Amino acid sequence: MNFNYRDFFIHNDDLHIIKEELSINEVGAPKQDALERNAKAVWDMYQTENNQQTIAKTLEINVETVKKIIDICEKKFVENKTVKQITDETNFNKNMIHRILNKAIPDWKRNKLFFGDALEIYNLHKQGKSTAEIVNSINQQKRELHLQIKEEKVNLVLTIVDIATKQMENDGVTNSNEIKRQINGAIDNHTIIDLIKKLGIGKIRYYHKFTEKQDAFILFNYLQELNLTETARKFNTEFSTESKNLNVHISTIRSNLINILKSDSESEISEYALELLTKYYPTVDINNDNTKELLKNYIPAKTVGSKDRLARRGGKVDPTRQMSGEKGNLERDTHQTITTGQIPASGQLGKKYGAPINTQGALAL
Repeated sequence: MNFNYRDFFIHNDDLHIIKEELSINEVGAPKQDALERNAKAVWDMYQTENNQQTIAKTLEINVETVKKIIDICEKKFVENKTVKQITDETNFNKNMIHRILNKAIPDWKRNKLFFGDALEIYNLHKQGKSTAEIVNSINQQKRELHLQIKEEKVNLVLTIVDIATKQMENDGVTNSNEIKRQINGAIDNHTIIDLIKKLGIGKIRYYHKFTEKQDAFILFNYLQELNLTETARKFNTEFSTESKNLNVHISTIRSNLINILKSDSESEISEYALELLTKYYPTVDINNDNTKELLKNYIPAKTVGSKDRLARRGGKVDPTRQMSGEKGNLERDTHQTITTGQIPASGQLGKKYGAPINTQGALAL
């Protein structure tokens, strides 16, 4: 039996609010209410027909549906707002907004429009045109509403050009992560990289080139069993300067660490790793058993997460905890009984983790 959200909430006056906040799939929604399915037809017709009542009557859908689609599309295509900004201003979540926008104008077509506009903007900028002149010049060539541009789009493109140009002057490469940070995530890394390539304004920096000192820093933090998130934060803070703010991702640091630990020697310990420790961190005891184990193979830092905080980490487990099975503290098919009124009756660790307390002591068999 399939559960139908619409049938469940059919008598609820707040049905439309529930649908919008949960972004329920519109498969079962009637055509006149469906936003995703009507997005393309509404937005296409809106380019030549500004009357929302007429659009609703022609497409045989509700006026409210037309208003919502136009509102979301205008925020993105006309006002150049991010999906996050649209989410904050509406009752829809990101997934629903993405689907509506992609139905109205597919991603590939939007990217083509963005890069085409960006090239025109850049060329007019090189001719000495002001932002207002660039907007007027481009909009005079375009009649459809979704092809019109605003000053925000011009400023975004020129900001990226300016940041990338300065990066090339200072570092000889462009840093898409840093550009994304400075433009508050208005567009993603891939789009920034493609834009830089298409405008020919810089050389892409795909990977961070680690220095010997940086390798040693990463290795030392690893031996302290610091997790990668914290290591990346400390790394970017430690090696950033006034002219260059690093934003090296944890995946890049992890890959570099694994390379540092690679070894062809019989001892299975990387000679490069030993050289780094001898030179930069001579106080590290490389004869320590735990250190040796960490140097032989990459071992991720221990995290608690959803794991048993005692049994899975070699800790001391209360003998009254009820545990069984091959991986528990007892033999297979062996069970223990709660003997006090304060120990959790389940295999969890108490009230904090939701385990029931057996206030009556041991259960009678």
